[in-house]
Amino acid sequence: TKMTRPEPSQSYKASQFEKVLKSNIVNEIDLRKLSWNGIPDQHRARTWKILLGYLPTNSSRSGILRRKREEYRHFASLYAQQHPSVRTDHERQLIKQVRADVQRTAPYIPLFRANRVQVSLERLLYTWSVRHPASSYVQGINDLATPLFTVFLQDYFDGLDVTELQYLDAISDDILLEVEADCYWCLNSLLSKIQDHYTPGQPGIHRMLFQMENILRRVDPELLTYLKGIGIELIHFAFRWMNCLLVREMSMKCTIRMWDTYLSESNGFDDYHVYVCAAFLHHFGHKLKKMEFEEALAALTQGIGRLPYGEFDVLDLEVVLSQAYIWRSRLKENRIKEYQMVLPNQTCSSQSRGTTGAKYLGETLFPISLMSDVGSLFS
Repeated sequence: TKMTRPEPSQSYKASQFEKVLKSNIVNEIDLRKLSWNGIPDQHRARTWKILLGYLPTNSSRSGILRRKREEYRHFASLYAQQHPSVRTDHERQLIKQVRADVQRTAPYIPLFRANRVQVSLERLLYTWSVRHPASSYVQGINDLATPLFTVFLQDYFDGLDVTELQYLDAISDDILLEVEADCYWCLNSLLSKIQDHYTPGQPGIHRMLFQMENILRRVDPELLTYLKGIGIELIHFAFRWMNCLLVREMSMKCTIRMWDTYLSESNGFDDYHVYVCAAFLHHFGHKLKKMEFEEALAALTQGIGRLPYGEFDVLDLEVVLSQAYIWRSRLKENRIKEYQMVLPNQTCSSQSRGTTGAKYLGETLFPISLMSDVGSLFS
């Protein structure tokens, strides 16, 4: 399969990344600022590894990379290569579930139909699950591995698009195992940031659904009312949006670009993601309001950002990311103003403890119930 060369990055943008990344000590704040608007293909893999905490910001990166890859090989040989007879019933059920999900992962992307890639995904997901019994494996984690795997594999091909590559003859076993190891550690880092999304009962997902509905009540009540009127609740489709971080709803190119911004945010895969989901739904609002229940539900649960439901591209994504950022900024600014008026005593009390009022209000005094207040925010 012929690989297509990505669009050339802006030379100035690429040079800014190169300058930051080549420093003896990478300034992570500068790297995050640069990453918000997208990372050039040739710098993405290293940037993601740094922002996920896999690579250190100092110059000892190569030694740590070798050690972590070797550590993963040890884990994989210890757990994933066990003979079935020595596994517990739980472990046998776990690997059966992982294997079934890997077979269904990204069915529209040839790369993830390749047998060698599926073997790698199965091994890293099973190894991660055995090593994290508190949360263990949850359907959807397999989807989160695909952007990482794609980006880290592309790094060996100078940023070439590898998603159409189904025959991996040009990729050695050593390279594939390095990609697998890097993917394992970065997935581990990502999941540690959103741990309550995948613990029993998935409380983090339910919290995000509640937050998304309250955001929509403020920014697009007409669309929310319409969907409820035809019998569609957010949990019918947005649970998957939260659980899989929209990976199933748009192209891999859009997902990777979205994760550039998420990684630049301190809470990108949790709080900011909720605003992105609200903005993503709003983007398709004009189409959804022309649909009845069955058509709308099919679109919302079968990848509304992909054909045949829509041609959602990177330019559309840029609009959604910006809209989400604006909504988040204005909603939080408005809540601070509301609390400054309603709770002056608490504000003064926080200042007497040596904490600024704005910081105290921003981090401590925002019960979710406030989000249910409906009214104009932007007057």
